[in-house]
Amino acid sequence: MANVTTLNLEMFNGRKVHINREYLQPYEEELLSFLEGQDYMQTLKFAKTMMMGQEIKSNNNIEGINDDLSVIDEVIKKRVLSLPEIQRKRIINLYHGYKYILSHKIIDKEHLKELYALLSDDLLEPTDKNRMGEYYRCGMVYILKSLYLDNNYFTGCEVDKIDYYMDQFFDFVNNGEMEHSNIDVFIKSQIMHFYFVYIHPYFDVNGRTSRTVSMWYLLNNKCYPYIIFNRAIVFARKDYENNIIKGRAQGDLTLFLKYMITSVEKELEKEYVIHSIGEYKGINLTDENCQMLEYLLVTNSNLTVKDLINTYKNYNNHKKVKEIFEEKILPLIDKNILIRGDDTKSFIARGVHNMRIFLNPDVIQVNPDKVKHLSLTRYTK
Repeated sequence: MANVTTLNLEMFNGRKVHINREYLQPYEEELLSFLEGQDYMQTLKFAKTMMMGQEIKSNNNIEGINDDLSVIDEVIKKRVLSLPEIQRKRIINLYHGYKYILSHKIIDKEHLKELYALLSDDLLEPTDKNRMGEYYRCGMVYILKSLYLDNNYFTGCEVDKIDYYMDQFFDFVNNGEMEHSNIDVFIKSQIMHFYFVYIHPYFDVNGRTSRTVSMWYLLNNKCYPYIIFNRAIVFARKDYENNIIKGRAQGDLTLFLKYMITSVEKELEKEYVIHSIGEYKGINLTDENCQMLEYLLVTNSNLTVKDLINTYKNYNNHKKVKEIFEEKILPLIDKNILIRGDDTKSFIARGVHNMRIFLNPDVIQVNPDKVKHLSLTRYTK
């Protein structure tokens, strides 16, 4: 096939993973163009800020685990918090895993074993734990095609072939190919992401491990802006699942990579807008302020308090509507980042009218040519 790059990563049917870089080129160039001049995104500080909160949340969000950022912060800082132990472990394990990849460089079988031990600690079912070998599972695993229970599932690779395929994975990670530029490294990290999930070497925590290993590779190569890819998946999870399925069918990862490139660019555009707000007259934005602005910029329905609350509820555990309004939205209104519009005829809680809300255009200082995936005029009054 013309313009197709074949990689030394074998599929179960004997085909090789392949991609069409010519097709991807315009999407790559657009992302690189956006990143020009965004020096604050090119730093380890930016990566750590994204990782230790938002990316912990997002990596779990993809698996349907919807802990609030404030809960994650409480767990990480070891404050007294009454949580079920499994909920705490899902947070603290990722935190420990992220600390590990920040301090270790070598990605190989032994270090992966150490990382997986941190990520899966106390999360495996007893029967699965008893069927784990020294490195990988010793039994068949069945993979749902989506988060929704149905009769459609894949199987991971056969037990006696896991080493064979994982050796190809490590060879690909460490062969030095596709490392000519940061966008090459990002694309390679997402091929790793796909192939690891495809092999599915464990009974559980495969997705979180694959995405953490991809992040590990990005950190090793100082490709800091792309760390945000977990969050990009959260806001288009169905597309993520569909593109994984398409990739499994023939080993062609072109559409999966297009999805990852464009989704990451959209999230970086959000960061660009939010950063500009924080820079405006020194406005102090908390992590939760930033989170609500992300939700505002992904809300597709009418821009009202009720719609923003519903978006919040889609990605977080249960909280009373009035609490969300008072703790998450009012602070942005008080800081003059959100502007109150007219009341609607409905109420969000007893005695509290629903109202239209808008981003204050005076606090957004961006180059509109850089914001191609967000319709900013839709969000401003």
